[in-house]
Amino acid sequence: MASASDFARERRLIEQLEFRIAAADSNDKLQNILQKFLSPLLLKLATEDAQNRNLTIKVCQYIKQRLQIDQSIQLPVEALSKVFQQSSNAFVKQFSLLFIQQGLDRLSPQDGISALPSVIQSAIRLSSQDQSSKKMFTVAIDFLLDVLVSWRPPEHASPDDQALKSKFDLDSEQATILSEQLSYYLLFDPKVGQQPFITEELLPVFTKQYARRSSIVPNLANFIFTSIFTDAQRFVPAIILSVDANAAANARADVMFKQCDFDLEDDSFVDPALNLYNIVRPKLQTRILTLLSRSKASTSRIERILGIIQSQLGEPATNLEASKLRAAMFSYLIWSVRMNPEMGRIAKELRESLKQFIEMQGWPAPSNLSASDTDLRAKAFESIGLLCGLEDKLSQVDGTDPMTAEPRIMFDLVSWLFTSLRCDTSKDVRHSIEESLSRLMTALTIDSEGERAKLKSLLLWNATAQEGDEDPIYHVATRTLVQYPAVRFANKVLPFSDVDARVIDLIALTSTRREVVEEGHRGLDPSWHTTSLRISHIAREPIASMPSFESFAKTLFGDGVVSIKSNASLSHPSAVAGAVQFSRNLIASQAWHNSSFSVDDESDWQRKIDATLDNESEARSAFRHALQEIPKILLVQLLRLCYKGMALGSIDSGQAAFQLSSLASNEILQQLSTDALLELETASNTAPQNRYWACRIAGMILSLSSSWEESVGSSLTACISWQSAVGQEQTRVETALLKAACILSRRALRQPTSNLDNVLSGIWGLCRGTMASTNKGLRHTSCTVVGQIALCVAPIRLDAVMEMIDKLLGAAKKENDEAAVSALGRLASFVWRNLSSDEKSKLLEKLYDLHEVRKAEFHFALGEALAVAALRFQSSSTLTEFDIDAEIPGANNSDLFKRLLSDILERSKTTKPALKKATGIWLLSLVEFCTTKDLLTPYMREIQVAFSRLLSDRDEIVQETGSRGLGIVYERGDRALRDDLVRDLVQSFTGNSARTGGTVTEETQLFEPGALPTENGQSVSTYKDIVSLAQEMGDPSLVYRFMNLASNNAIWTSRAAFGRFGLSGVLANSDYLRENKKFYPKLFRYRFDPNPNVQRSMDDIWKALVKDSNATIDEHFDIIIEDLLQSIVYGREWRAREASCAAISDLVQGRDVEKFERYLDDIWKVAFKVLDDVKESVRVAAMKLCRTLTNMLLRNLEVEGGTTKRATTMLKHAMPFLIDQLEAGAGKEVQQYAIVTLLDIVKKAPPRSLQNYAPIILETFVNSLSSLEHESINYLHLNADKYGLTADKLDSMRVSSIGASPVTEAIEKCLDSLTAVSQDSDDPDAMQGVERSSTPLETAMKKLENSFKVTIGLPSRVGLSRVMVTLVVRHHAAFRQFADRFVRLTRKSILDRNATISQSFSTALAYLLRLASEKEVRQTIEHIQKLYFESQDVSHRAVAGEVVQATSKASNDLFMRFATSFLPFTFIGRQDLDDDVRERFDAAWTDNVGGSRTLLLYLKEIVEMASQHIKSSLWPIHHACCFAVANFVSSVEPSQVFSKEDAARLWPVVEEALGGKTWEGKEKVVLAFPKFVEQARTIWPDVGTQMRKVALREAKRNNILYRPHALEALAGFTRLRQDINMSGEVIPFLVDVVENVLDKEADLMEVDQVESRGNHTRDNLVEETLRSAVACVFAVIRLDSTPVILEQALNLVKRIHAQGSNTTKVPLYEAATRFIEDVVEKNENDTLGKNAEPGSVDTGKKFLYELTLAFFRLDSANQLSSSNAEASEAVRLARTNLALKIVSQRTISRETREVYAELLTSWDEHERSRPIRQIIETASTTNRTAK
Repeated sequence: MASASDFARERRLIEQLEFRIAAADSNDKLQNILQKFLSPLLLKLATEDAQNRNLTIKVCQYIKQRLQIDQSIQLPVEALSKVFQQSSNAFVKQFSLLFIQQGLDRLSPQDGISALPSVIQSAIRLSSQDQSSKKMFTVAIDFLLDVLVSWRPPEHASPDDQALKSKFDLDSEQATILSEQLSYYLLFDPKVGQQPFITEELLPVFTKQYARRSSIVPNLANFIFTSIFTDAQRFVPAIILSVDANAAANARADVMFKQCDFDLEDDSFVDPALNLYNIVRPKLQTRILTLLSRSKASTSRIERILGIIQSQLGEPATNLEASKLRAAMFSYLIWSVRMNPEMGRIAKELRESLKQFIEMQGWPAPSNLSASDTDLRAKAFESIGLLCGLEDKLSQVDGTDPMTAEPRIMFDLVSWLFTSLRCDTSKDVRHSIEESLSRLMTALTIDSEGERAKLKSLLLWNATAQEGDEDPIYHVATRTLVQYPAVRFANKVLPFSDVDARVIDLIALTSTRREVVEEGHRGLDPSWHTTSLRISHIAREPIASMPSFESFAKTLFGDGVVSIKSNASLSHPSAVAGAVQFSRNLIASQAWHNSSFSVDDESDWQRKIDATLDNESEARSAFRHALQEIPKILLVQLLRLCYKGMALGSIDSGQAAFQLSSLASNEILQQLSTDALLELETASNTAPQNRYWACRIAGMILSLSSSWEESVGSSLTACISWQSAVGQEQTRVETALLKAACILSRRALRQPTSNLDNVLSGIWGLCRGTMASTNKGLRHTSCTVVGQIALCVAPIRLDAVMEMIDKLLGAAKKENDEAAVSALGRLASFVWRNLSSDEKSKLLEKLYDLHEVRKAEFHFALGEALAVAALRFQSSSTLTEFDIDAEIPGANNSDLFKRLLSDILERSKTTKPALKKATGIWLLSLVEFCTTKDLLTPYMREIQVAFSRLLSDRDEIVQETGSRGLGIVYERGDRALRDDLVRDLVQSFTGNSARTGGTVTEETQLFEPGALPTENGQSVSTYKDIVSLAQEMGDPSLVYRFMNLASNNAIWTSRAAFGRFGLSGVLANSDYLRENKKFYPKLFRYRFDPNPNVQRSMDDIWKALVKDSNATIDEHFDIIIEDLLQSIVYGREWRAREASCAAISDLVQGRDVEKFERYLDDIWKVAFKVLDDVKESVRVAAMKLCRTLTNMLLRNLEVEGGTTKRATTMLKHAMPFLIDQLEAGAGKEVQQYAIVTLLDIVKKAPPRSLQNYAPIILETFVNSLSSLEHESINYLHLNADKYGLTADKLDSMRVSSIGASPVTEAIEKCLDSLTAVSQDSDDPDAMQGVERSSTPLETAMKKLENSFKVTIGLPSRVGLSRVMVTLVVRHHAAFRQFADRFVRLTRKSILDRNATISQSFSTALAYLLRLASEKEVRQTIEHIQKLYFESQDVSHRAVAGEVVQATSKASNDLFMRFATSFLPFTFIGRQDLDDDVRERFDAAWTDNVGGSRTLLLYLKEIVEMASQHIKSSLWPIHHACCFAVANFVSSVEPSQVFSKEDAARLWPVVEEALGGKTWEGKEKVVLAFPKFVEQARTIWPDVGTQMRKVALREAKRNNILYRPHALEALAGFTRLRQDINMSGEVIPFLVDVVENVLDKEADLMEVDQVESRGNHTRDNLVEETLRSAVACVFAVIRLDSTPVILEQALNLVKRIHAQGSNTTKVPLYEAATRFIEDVVEKNENDTLGKNAEPGSVDTGKKFLYELTLAFFRLDSANQLSSSNAEASEAVRLARTNLALKIVSQRTISRETREVYAELLTSWDEHERSRPIRQIIETASTTNRTAK
């Protein structure tokens, strides 16, 4: 505790301080005392002694009063802040705060910046919340905002920025508080109502500072971007600034988002953003949601998301911002749903909110929605769908009854969505609803039968609804059809086994819309359902479960809503066809289940069931057995439905009807009623195919009847009129004839022993007649009838059969009738046993002669007929011909088969193309259709050779025939035969000698006719032709050349035959191939042959031969790739090279890089070598290979940041090679692809992957920019004028293209990689003391230094400069250490012959100066000043101006920091004579100088620089300095007067500028002289005489262009210097000037020279001189001048008035008027009158009156009225004003007034202008009053 003595000593100190303060008689003394003792004084307020405390308060109050008196006294704000911060005493804090407030207002801007840290620290370092603390915080925030008006914080990450952080020294909590308050200021808007986030204390501050918001916010953004704040603390302000209306602040926010690490996955960023959302307006809320739409972490705030959605959906959107906010809200909702499955917990609430929002807009059909509202509605529907996909099982309920909760909700949702879809007509909204339904159908699973029934009922109703129909739930009329979504929903939700869903698919088949029909077909396809289940990962079984036919049939034929009886749509032909085919398929699926014929999982089960039923006897037997197990009533109903479909014209129904009827039992067919026959009768009148099937089905049914003969008879009766039948009648005849034959033939098969002669003779006789008919259709039907009878019924008479055979042969040969050929073979079968040996030979020869027919289909039909002739029903081609339930006849003609086989094998050796083709097809038919192995076995070797010979034929059909035949031979041959066949095939395939080539005879056709034409119009085609041609040419080697050509052709075409129709099976299981490994490389390459046939064939062989493709390739990888690398380069044929490219591409994909690493260099090398191939298709293939390699590399670079071994290895091989292609002078295409590849690699590769290659890539890209430019640019440069271009415009376009070039983007990516690596290069595990090699960044900088020396061409040079800019802007921290080196290099590069290059490097230099040291900056300034002041080339001055302008824009902080160097130079440069140079400097000056006061700040520097160079021998520099002096003087405001020191400093350069001879533009300097004299009054006593001499000297210059301006300057000078009378010197001089000017003979030569330089004429010069002389006369004349001088002046003015024009008289009158005002009126009390000689003033006034009377009398003498009329209104107005001014003088005599009265009266009479007349009246009145 302090003692009394302590208190006494304390009191003495306070009293002493009080005395010192009271004794301070000046502000400076008081300020010094307060600076030192105010803070200690305030601490005394905390004393325990009340007396001392009161005394201290008294002193503080006195100080307060003194401070209020004078505002200039500065206070120690920083010390006061510290006192406030450290003290807890209320008095101390209160008075400290008081003085702090007073002190802050007195601080200069610079002192305020210095005091800011301490103020902020004292305000925020407070734990208490008393009123003083709150007030201090408010004061600090207010002061901070005040400072930010003028203070621009340092650049981010600069040294000054780091120093600022330590200066403020705020901890994390304090910085957070400060950033929050600044955020609140940014949010504050006084126009908005209550803003609860702003405290009462801060509200007045924010309100006051809001008026200056536009000035504060940009600097506030920079302040937030300083290192005082962390990224987390500046995140919220950055968000607010990003939507601020202030463009500068907005731009700074963009920079923050680019450079700061705003981790939106961190809670410290996400939570503040969500908190901010609740207190801001819609625009900012939109921005927040946009940011959060990239944050996965934010989606975990489920409840907050729900609140956001519900709050937005519950309010109507009243403006555009609200609509944008909702759009952002939906985007965020979609993002949240996709990112966070936990959103399913609020899915129900969200769905309900979304539904309410949609219904609020209008549901189900909205009206008058705007485009934005429509978009929001679409997003709402889309969101509903997304929410539905969140729940695993939407039909499951959490512990509740599944029948009453969620299934009902989901059913309501489905029905609601379908109703929305039916009624909403907006295309975009409908699309979103459909998407929502799609997501719902994917997730929906309904296990409840009740809900499933309701769903099926809903889907059925929607599938059949038409426009206008009202649904049974919401009772809303349908506006658009929803059949497609309903069918699709049924297919996706309901299982394939659901028969009701399949019936819905049948209904879909009746639609007129293609997509609906396609969806219906998909719904009936089990493979589609299986694929859908596998894709959705919800399949419980490997394939979709099949519905049973019985359940489907019961549903279809029952009484339900989906039956035929209840649904009219199912009676549509398409629905019937779909129903019967689907039924047939279900039966087949059940019949073949678990068998080799199973087609349940086949993609095209419809076609495969058809093929299996038609070609597989075992499958038909299984199908027949399955039909027998089906309830008869269902099968009968199905057959009747089939017949109904046939009657409706459906061919699909007809096919199913025939298949089912042919395999049904006799018992089933007998149960068919008469109605079925009527349906068949109707079907006979539809399509021809249906008619044929209907007749055969009728034959099956009626042949069972006992009255079959009556049926045949009635049919024959209908054919009686066949000769006259046409049209429909003819169709009925054909149908009746075919029906009769079918009944007869089926009856004969059912009862072979019955007597059919009578009926047979009737049909036969009818056929004999119709065969001769001229009607082709009737003849074709007759052939079909004969074939039916011949196959099933024994012949009648041999002669009749032979006659019919002859007719059929004729028809077959003449008309290529396949039906005739078929009948021919069947007839031959019956007569063969009854013919003699010669007759048999003749018959066969007739058949063989049919080889002349060229049609391939004909020969396949003939081959089938020959097989039937020999094998009858044992031929597999008759499988569908036996279509009844009976025993198959077993007889055949084995001797005929052997005879046919021998003859055909012999004839197949021929070289005639037609016979070879025919025999090959016949042989194939015999082998294929023969089911008896014993008949073929003896001939297998010969058959193999015959088919092998066909492989080398040029006809593709022949090749395919041989291929298919060899496949059949292989299948049916023994082991030895198979091995022999494979060996022969492989030898042929690999090009070795083989037995498949055949023989060559003279008639062997080697080339197609016309392929090798000769001069006489013929062509070489056969071997004989080749030999003849060789003999004619005398060159036997031609034979071998042509044979080699034919051989190559045959080899390639034979390769096309491999693998087709069975060769794959030949090669599949061969042991020979396991021993011959060379086969694999060849086969692998041929899989990629350019010929698609070869490619397809080889692929088939590969698939059949190789069971495990990957394993086989891995096993033989080396020999395959070596063969490919050999073939791709050295292959003689382009096919081999092209195929090798494609094969390598396929080979390397998906394999471990270790497998082909040792070949990787060779692959790249050959790929780029073939890029330059002569064949275009080879080049294309090589390009694809290169793309494959590139894509592989890029994909691997994307894995684990490109650090995997695979990526590293591939990059190691690729990068050096690609770069070499650019540097080694490769072909253009190669270089182009190399650069494209490098661009892709750089674009997609992670930064770390590029660390070792970025330097060389960077250098390569920069250097190659010029070489990549199109060659046409050079042509355009040389011929720019032809195309209306200029070189500058063209260069500008080139520069723009560089900016948009992907190469530039790649360069920036390389720089990113380099700087990223450099920042991470500090390895913590690095060994201490070991010298580290150079970093990639250092290497890159060395490369760039070299680029400065070697780059040529505009693109590369400009690109290099842009690299510099990018390094400064985006990588300044890493690049700072290299900045000085590149500043020096860039300084050397700014001078270039191309202005665009100079401009680019000037800009780069400006950016580099940001990071340069002060030394380099000053050297750069000296360099550009030297360029400007010492160079004679105008381009050098332009470059200097460009650097200055660029520095002003790009590095404005630096520009202003070195303003003492830049601004004076800029000021002089902006006076340059060249427009381009002047514009550059002027732009920099305008951007940085706000007014004339700035000039005074830099007066010393400007004068020093001007005086240094104003005497330059270079005229442009001298002129610029002179103009700078003149402009400096002219720009200073008139109110500003130079101090004596400044005026004395400025006078020498002004004098120098005016010195010397005249030059163009000097008039600007001389006109500024009077203003300088006016503002330099302080030096008049010192240099007044020199000024007078200068004024007179310049006025006496002889340059007639310069003289008027000099006279005007002299007038100004004399008007200012009223203290001296210069009239005695000036008036005589002016008399001489005027006389000289008015002398027309004088100075003619000089005038002529002037006119040649400009638009000046003699008259113009005279008028200008006279006007200046007038001004000078009235300026220099004094009333106290001598009479002689006054007389000279009077005469001079008279002379000017007399000779001058209207343009001269106006200034004359105005000058006289001004003279009266300035001299006469003010002379009464002026010292001039006092100091003048006696009577001199009166003499002066007399001069004035005589002068003016002389004007007016002269006008009168020149006929006043005429003069008045001719004078312009301006002249008359000036003259009248002068008269008014004169008559207003009190000293004028009466005589004079009378003269003026006469003049005014005369003027008034002739004046036309009302304003002038009013002045005349005023003058007259004044004159009369004065008299």
